[in-house]
Amino acid sequence: ISRHMPNGVENTRTQMTELICQNYNHPCIVTWGLSNEITMGGASDKSLIDNHKMLNDLAHSLDKTRPTTLAALTMCGIDEEYVHISDILSYNHYFGWYGGNVSMYGPWFDDFHKKYPNRAIGISEYGCEALNWHTSTPEQGDYTEEYQAYYHEEVIKQIIDRPYLWATHVWNMFDFGAAHRTEGDRPGVNDKGLVTFDRKVRKDAFYFYKANWNKEDPMIYLIGKRNIIRVQRQQTIIAFSNQPEAELFVNGKSCGKVETDRYSILEWKHVILTPGKNKIEVKTTNKKQTLTDMYYCIL
Repeated sequence: ISRHMPNGVENTRTQMTELICQNYNHPCIVTWGLSNEITMGGASDKSLIDNHKMLNDLAHSLDKTRPTTLAALTMCGIDEEYVHISDILSYNHYFGWYGGNVSMYGPWFDDFHKKYPNRAIGISEYGCEALNWHTSTPEQGDYTEEYQAYYHEEVIKQIIDRPYLWATHVWNMFDFGAAHRTEGDRPGVNDKGLVTFDRKVRKDAFYFYKANWNKEDPMIYLIGKRNIIRVQRQQTIIAFSNQPEAELFVNGKSCGKVETDRYSILEWKHVILTPGKNKIEVKTTNKKQTLTDMYYCIL
């Protein structure tokens, strides 16, 4: 920092001071962040490490009641001095999107936790992009809603089984502007949101979190509503619900009842569509309050 930006160290000192002084009494703040994704050029730079140690000491001198944290990149190894400066730590990981596969989350954090069992570790960002693109055979990097839903399902399964994670953060609630970005079908937009940029469409993955995180309002949601044209006769139909059981109907014919798993997912495999227009409908079996959801698709 000192080499490339002569006033950089003092600038970070001023920013940290102002941040804490202005927000000290804010009830929502539990920890002060030292930096986010600052190690694109490597984590071993001495000026970077010295700067973070200074900021860490400054934060503690200004507020003795809250811990410090930082958000590290995947490329930053677990033994780097940099990631052990703050009191607690999180990583921005995108296994299954920018590289690797989605099953890598759990083992990666298990390795960290095994080596540093007393170090509070969390996930400061995870997610993948989804456009109004659709498929019955989702694959990594295809930008479909179906892959985004699958991605979040698989990450949550790994998070739930690891209570040692101090915090996890979905990236992001809404699609948002990002200058110079050229991914997806629109330049300048990051499409990792669970809701579209204009706030008009809640993507399928949104309802996965609603089913898991809101147990007060009964709900059931069939994913794939916008996947209107199907090319495979045999389909897997998936719903998200906070209810214990539901029954699937295709063109009025029952495909059986399924119990909701611990991740709020219901799945019917080997469902056969008929050529032409198909009505897909799901109903919960709670007699006190039957909930339904449906859509049409064409084979």
